[in-house]
Amino acid sequence: MTGSTTENVRAAEATIIRIQSEGEVLELDYNGAMCQHPGSLWWGTAVGYRAMQVAAEALSKDGLWSRDNLYVVTGHPGPGVKDAVDYVAKVVDKDRYHAVTAEGCGMQCNSQMKFEWWVSDGEKTAHINLRPDFVPIDFYKLSDRLGTPKTTKEDIKAFRIFKVNLSTRIWNAPLEESFTVNVLDSALKPGELPKAVDEHYFDDVPTGA
Repeated sequence: MTGSTTENVRAAEATIIRIQSEGEVLELDYNGAMCQHPGSLWWGTAVGYRAMQVAAEALSKDGLWSRDNLYVVTGHPGPGVKDAVDYVAKVVDKDRYHAVTAEGCGMQCNSQMKFEWWVSDGEKTAHINLRPDFVPIDFYKLSDRLGTPKTTKEDIKAFRIFKVNLSTRIWNAPLEESFTVNVLDSALKPGELPKAVDEHYFDDVPTGA
């Protein structure tokens, strides 16, 4: 889909996201996000892409949203999430993508990660959260155990099953049942962090530990 007319263009439906880029309307499909992140076709890619569908709808109330001024902050450090977001927004190479990570956790799945995003278009910001009870506590605990001497073959198998099941759920459920979104009438400047991202940001981790 190309052209500059955006009237009556749906920003998101089924596996599709539509977005403007330098005056052109692009139609993106989830298959493209999976191709961008071939190392894992599961959970991180799925939840990142679905979050961007939420952003697409939230930021398109007054006309189809655009890549041109997007800036994304995420509380999830996973590479699948990053690749899915970048497939849609093209923000990584522009230094307009910021992953907030807890000290010592690195850029990988862990119990400190948050399924939370701020997507700013230069005028307003969509604050997006995955439903708190969507991901089981056991998933967070297992993600911490992986890659340590305590990891077992059963752990690896269970983690893969978790990711497949979560991916299936995120696609079968309507967006409004899986995510909450609040549109703020202010923009984040590239490099700026939301007020919520302070020294206490990771205090309420969901592990119950």
